[in-house]
Amino acid sequence: MTASTGPLPLRPRLDGKPWGGRLLAGYGLDYEGDEPLGEAVATAPEAVVGSGPLAGRTLGEVAEADPARWVGVRGLAVTGGRAVFPLLVKLIDAGQHLSIQVHPDDATAPSGKLGKTEAWHVLATEPGGVLFLGLRPEVDAAEFGARCRSKGDAAGCLRAVPAVPGTTVLVPAGTVHALGAGVLVYEVQQPSDVTYRLHDWGRRDAAGNPRAMHLDAGLAVLRPDSRPEPIPPVDLPGGTGRRQSLVETRYFALERIALQAGERIELRVPDSPQALTCLRGGAEIEAEGITATIAPGETAVVPVGAAATAVATAPAVLLRAWVPGEETGS
Repeated sequence: MTASTGPLPLRPRLDGKPWGGRLLAGYGLDYEGDEPLGEAVATAPEAVVGSGPLAGRTLGEVAEADPARWVGVRGLAVTGGRAVFPLLVKLIDAGQHLSIQVHPDDATAPSGKLGKTEAWHVLATEPGGVLFLGLRPEVDAAEFGARCRSKGDAAGCLRAVPAVPGTTVLVPAGTVHALGAGVLVYEVQQPSDVTYRLHDWGRRDAAGNPRAMHLDAGLAVLRPDSRPEPIPPVDLPGGTGRRQSLVETRYFALERIALQAGERIELRVPDSPQALTCLRGGAEIEAEGITATIAPGETAVVPVGAAATAVATAPAVLLRAWVPGEETGS
């Protein structure tokens, strides 16, 4: 592998879901599956590099072959030393309510798996759209578990929080949650596929069968006191464009960058790769003599420590994710 590979523009993995919708079509995603498009998984291991020296390889192959450049010291710290890209980024279109679910943390995940803490940044919502976030204060774990097992009104146990575009929600592992119908979000999470489904609104899959539930495993990791609230963006001082901090955990940090056409911003993080997703307009991501162009719905990843810049080709909005260190704002 060459030492200089620059930013990698990625073709996402597209996942049909019984609860999917039509909003992702507005991001130019071409999908003809049997089920509606539910997720565009931008940094999935199966995401394919679209151009440049590594064109045609998957992100999983790239990270495994060169973890120093595509996982980094910080990434290895949060993946338990696994050579996997440490930031799993998705666009999710909830045409219907998603299943009510919960994820384990690293300590309670199955052997060989990571836990899943995630964050949602709300992009759009239909009138009345909600996020289901944690149990209502008067509901305990025993009551909720009984309703799940009896296939009763499990949803009535959950807090329904209005989905407000521009806000972000941190969903720690152990939090019972679901996206409500009509909500479109950007999600960043630990690179984990462990989901315990507790209730599915009576839905059936494409073959007419109920989807599998994971009640014992899910209820065992439930944190009944976890009730996240939406986080408003925090303006960051100085610099080019408008930068806003959205959320930061040990696993990932996320910021929103708004640039006017022609504006340029430097983007460098020691010891972590970065994922840059375009929501509006367009941008050129430059590093190591290579340029990757991204349009709305597209993502490019930047190698560890690269002296990268983003240049807006039109008034642009980008979301930038990375694994933070002890210092803030890096």
